[in-house]
Amino acid sequence: MRGEALEAYALRRARSSLSALAERAPRTTHIWQGKQLVDIPVETVQPGMVVVIKPGELVPVDGVIVQGSSNVSQADLTGEPMPVRKIAGMGLLSGSVNLDGILEVRASKPSSESKYAQIVRLVAEAQEQKAPIHRLADRYSIVFTLLTLVLATAAWLMSGNLVYALAVLVVATPCPLILATPIAIMSGINIAARHGIIVKSGSAIEQLGEVDIAVFDKTGTLTLGMPKVTSILLATEGQRNSLYTEDEILRYAASVEQLSTHILATAIVNAGQERHVTLYTANGFEETFGKGVCATITTSQPEEPHSQSDPKRCTAIAVGNRTFMRMLDIPLPTYFLEERERRRALGQICSFVALNGTIEAIIIMEDVPRPEIRQLCPKLKHEGIKQTILLTGDSEMVAQQIGQLANIDRIIARCLPEDKVRVVQELEARGHKVLMVGDGINDAPALATATVGMALGTQGLTAAANAADTVLLSTSILGVDTAVFLGRRVMRIARQGIWIGMGLSGLAMIFAALGYIPPAAGAILQEGIDVLVIFNALRVSTIHIKKDR
Repeated sequence: MRGEALEAYALRRARSSLSALAERAPRTTHIWQGKQLVDIPVETVQPGMVVVIKPGELVPVDGVIVQGSSNVSQADLTGEPMPVRKIAGMGLLSGSVNLDGILEVRASKPSSESKYAQIVRLVAEAQEQKAPIHRLADRYSIVFTLLTLVLATAAWLMSGNLVYALAVLVVATPCPLILATPIAIMSGINIAARHGIIVKSGSAIEQLGEVDIAVFDKTGTLTLGMPKVTSILLATEGQRNSLYTEDEILRYAASVEQLSTHILATAIVNAGQERHVTLYTANGFEETFGKGVCATITTSQPEEPHSQSDPKRCTAIAVGNRTFMRMLDIPLPTYFLEERERRRALGQICSFVALNGTIEAIIIMEDVPRPEIRQLCPKLKHEGIKQTILLTGDSEMVAQQIGQLANIDRIIARCLPEDKVRVVQELEARGHKVLMVGDGINDAPALATATVGMALGTQGLTAAANAADTVLLSTSILGVDTAVFLGRRVMRIARQGIWIGMGLSGLAMIFAALGYIPPAAGAILQEGIDVLVIFNALRVSTIHIKKDR
């Protein structure tokens, strides 16, 4: 009954993931009626209709942009945190978030067939089709019960005394099966929680003990999921008007960016804090969302040691992308443009920094790998994981960089949610037990499909966390190895308890069948076996998990 109650609870939690996804979906969208913008239900949108998407809104249907341009976040679909610039003629997927501009989009599919609706359906189908777990105790109980009945019947027939059969039934205690696994599992769940791993059901920790393939998302899983300043590229000697240092460039840029809420602005300000630079007070701040910021800074003395300018001066600062610099009529040196293209091919992001109308540097940012990922795969291999796989919506080049850094065995790039589900299903069809690790809505279908889904829940209880069987609250990705290690040890102790209990019960049944153990003595012996099994299961509480895991 307890096992069934746990499964029912896990099922209710799984259903909540669908509720979270459904609640997030847009209910209405906008269309033009003459010169007036009116709201209509999303389900009434048909292919060919043009809908208007305002800044901050979720794209309701798949379609093609017919007018407008904007930065669009596709993080929930591809897992990539950086916005993508979308212009007229480009396709747009539902579930994306329009960040700044107004877009007019011609629907190519009804909302019921959109990409976002497909994700919801994938999660639902995965939860409905997921094969039921045959618990460890269930697998042994059938054989044990048949053996008991056969032996009791044989004792009765051979002796002609029903007491012999009764003695066999008395010592044939099912308690090793009833107690060994649940006590070990509950203790394991408790230890996992103390190490920042939420295991939602007993079956989840059982399956953690059997997984042989680990599949990972990239962004937010193997990487931090947030851009970070990795370097500052200054103008070449022949192109530099003033001898600015990296810290001076960062000081100017962070002073302006501290007034912005953009994800790249946060990265630049954080870099300034890490370098302990003192920021200026910016005046006349202006932001073109998704493109850049500008302001003026008045300094009481020159920051450049070789400058001959007046001690009190006003410096115009602009930080942003290529489009922003062209909007301000700031010339873009060929050197920086070429470097920008090279960096973009590597999956990096570049922000130009202009001082008084001249590009002086580019600040280079990227989604940096978690510092501990080099250790993850070797540790998993040590625990018996046969293969590790990376599934990412990112480009092949970026995927290879992270995959090689993490020692991943197989790398699959440009994966949409349905591609991740397909890969997991193919692995399970070949008889593998798959652990899927991810953190976003785009990972939810694969998390629900896998033998064990593990979500990174450091950003809160997301749809991914609800769809998964386990949630890693620790900031270290090595918690995945801890979970596998714990699952292996818990099930090893549980199996030991089952075999010890069944072995002693089997031996006692033989003696009882031969008449050496009367029913009363068998009852006492049964209790002794139960106590031994319980003590063995409690050994789970003594499992020691090293801090470097």
